[in-house]
Amino acid sequence: MSEPTIYAEPTYGNWRKPRTGGIGKLGSLETGLLIGGLLVVIILFRFTGALGGAIGLVVLGLAFSALTVRDKHSRSMSQRIIARRLFDRSSRARRNVYRSGPVGHVPTGKCRLPGLLATSELHQFEDSFMRPFALLHMPTTNHVSVVIEVEPTGLALDDRENIDSYVANWGAWLSGLSKTSDIVAASVTVETAPDYGVRLRHEIDANMAVGASATAREMMEEVKATFPQQSAVTRAYIALTFTTWRPGAERNRKIQDIGLDLGSRLGKFTEHLEVCGAGDAHPVTAQKLCEVVMSAYDPMLAEHFDAAHSQGVTPPVTWDNAGPVAAEAGWEWYRHASGFSKSWIMSIAPRGVVFSNVFEDLLTPSADVDRKRVTMLYRPVSAGSAMDVAEADVNAAKVRATATARPSYRAAAELASAEQTAKEVAKDASLINFGMVITATVMRSTDARAASYEIEDLAGTAQLTIRPAYGSQDVAFAASLPLGLVLPDYVAVPARVREAI
Repeated sequence: MSEPTIYAEPTYGNWRKPRTGGIGKLGSLETGLLIGGLLVVIILFRFTGALGGAIGLVVLGLAFSALTVRDKHSRSMSQRIIARRLFDRSSRARRNVYRSGPVGHVPTGKCRLPGLLATSELHQFEDSFMRPFALLHMPTTNHVSVVIEVEPTGLALDDRENIDSYVANWGAWLSGLSKTSDIVAASVTVETAPDYGVRLRHEIDANMAVGASATAREMMEEVKATFPQQSAVTRAYIALTFTTWRPGAERNRKIQDIGLDLGSRLGKFTEHLEVCGAGDAHPVTAQKLCEVVMSAYDPMLAEHFDAAHSQGVTPPVTWDNAGPVAAEAGWEWYRHASGFSKSWIMSIAPRGVVFSNVFEDLLTPSADVDRKRVTMLYRPVSAGSAMDVAEADVNAAKVRATATARPSYRAAAELASAEQTAKEVAKDASLINFGMVITATVMRSTDARAASYEIEDLAGTAQLTIRPAYGSQDVAFAASLPLGLVLPDYVAVPARVREAI
């Protein structure tokens, strides 16, 4: 008689941030600056004497400390100082204040979206299943995004084997993104918001029998009054971002051509999501996307949208008026219409190995937060260059591990991790850059501190190291929306320079 098989829950990990080779903890750019600075100091000693050389050495030490001394989020002193100075300059010029509408600064008098979304355009097409879908065009980066709404079943009543299957299928779905030449990014947004009970009250009133007893009426009135209190609704969206340019094309594709192309391919993406535990997956229409964005910037509108839909009325919304009437980006907070928000970005992913439910508490509704969005950002590395990236990471890790006669344990562990990643890529695995943005919105500024503590505690439970998006709260807020923004494409510093630091 064979012994029963003991289930072993799988763990996940081995994600790492690639680094360029350098001396010790330094990147290649920092190492080059150090060598160049030392050469300058040697020249000063030669031509100006000991005093000039000593002054040059002190200046080099201070400048190098500003570049290399980092906090727990791997941000140097110079990065923090520059970010603060840029924000202060922007604040003095009032560029952090947005006013729209008839009395605002927008020339058309409409409530256009602020910041990175100001030039965005919204279109609508139909896929091969005759389902309308919104197509968001970002002319600044030549990107278009399609948003898919999913209805995850949750993990409470599912077997562990099924959950493991969902995770494996989700990994395969993400891996497939790197094999599609025009996909540049994807994002997953899980939003929790208050359930105002408008639809419940409408359903009760519409279906109440004329001859119902007083006891039944009293019971249903109590349900209407008490059920919506402290209840929340959870929604999930997946945004796919495509480039308007295809390899071999002489120019960017027209929006009409892109809409027809994606309409024929969208069914494949939604169909494969169902085996990932996403439940029913369907594209978001232009009407729905406008409502989602407007509710994020002006949370008080959400209840009015629910009331209108419960009565079978479609609110008259357009993308040109989806923005807030007023908004102001602070150093640590973002005030927008009727909401007050704070956003955090992931600086360090969970260390070590984790289980599949590591983000469970973070994604559930929070008592101290009125609206919360957790957005995972993915940027797949193309299948053609994944092996080159993995090998370059291995070579850089070898340089750091062999720079000294007795390498540190961290350097040895990084080399082992890089080699393991290269082995998996050689077996047709994919490389994906990922990050996370968390946004908490409250209706009253007096609740902001409690909401901040709540998010930071939840991040600790999820083994995440997060930091507030200081000086970029409006940008982080927009990135947390299910719109498929690719933030690195808006940064002025070239990617090669950022990776070398």
